[in-house]
Amino acid sequence: MPKVRNVLATLGSLKEANRARALFDDSSRKFADEQAFPPADVRPEPTDATSLLIRVLVGSEGAGASAAMSEGDIFALLHVPANRSGAFVLVFNPRTEVERSATLGGLAEEAGWPVYVAVVEEFLGHRVDHVMALDFAALEAVIDQVGPVPVYSRSAFAAAGRQYVEGTNQLDGGSARLFTAADPIDDAGQTRTRNQRALLRALVSGLNFGKLAKTPAELFSILSHVAAGAWTDAQLTTGSLLSIAAGMRGISQNDIITVTVPAKSQREEDGRVSVKFDEEAVPALRSALRGPDAATYVREIAKLGY
Repeated sequence: MPKVRNVLATLGSLKEANRARALFDDSSRKFADEQAFPPADVRPEPTDATSLLIRVLVGSEGAGASAAMSEGDIFALLHVPANRSGAFVLVFNPRTEVERSATLGGLAEEAGWPVYVAVVEEFLGHRVDHVMALDFAALEAVIDQVGPVPVYSRSAFAAAGRQYVEGTNQLDGGSARLFTAADPIDDAGQTRTRNQRALLRALVSGLNFGKLAKTPAELFSILSHVAAGAWTDAQLTTGSLLSIAAGMRGISQNDIITVTVPAKSQREEDGRVSVKFDEEAVPALRSALRGPDAATYVREIAKLGY
């Protein structure tokens, strides 16, 4: 009987995998290159590193490519260096000003993915290989599968009737959505971005890539959740997504590091709070990502609270 159960489990995993593959690779859920990327002549040259730029959509389930920006959307980059010495999740504050008071989120909303990609490539100096818009409902389902996840909050606050404590909060998918969308402090989204980073850090810790590679049923279940809410560039297929995951399999959990992209806020004379990329830390991050030991620098900025 154990053999029969193993066969049935394998067949179930294959069916799940085929359903996920068909949905994720559906051409109607793909961006044309001109919808996803800036012109080739303004982009960094390709390297052996891999970068996936993500926007998690908080309030526009099913809208995909046409979703309007929500203040609570998560803007993040997964970067895996060519030498596979680590993997880094870099979380951006979309209210960061990048040009004459224009913000990253505002430019992404107005001009779409090509400008979002161009800004990230310019500031970090690396080519973005893939893009993904992901409904938060899909992220909720992943969190519910691996969670609840222990997420640290620097301050206590309430959102939509839910109380979050200073310290560790055990979050399911629904409470995670509220946690990352709330803007509890008037600091131009800095606290919200740190909360988003805290959630992604906890989720990455819960997604043990080495273990997932050995448990196809769990892996394809997670892929099914993602496929149900993802819109991507045409080159990001199920095969290439699994290839990214496979490339992370040999990376220690300690070397998968989630940080916010360093930014500083200040209150202007008119009372408005503005945020700009840290003029020292971001160029240093850019340089480190080009080097052989990027994990050391990214770990150091994590220790500084980013």
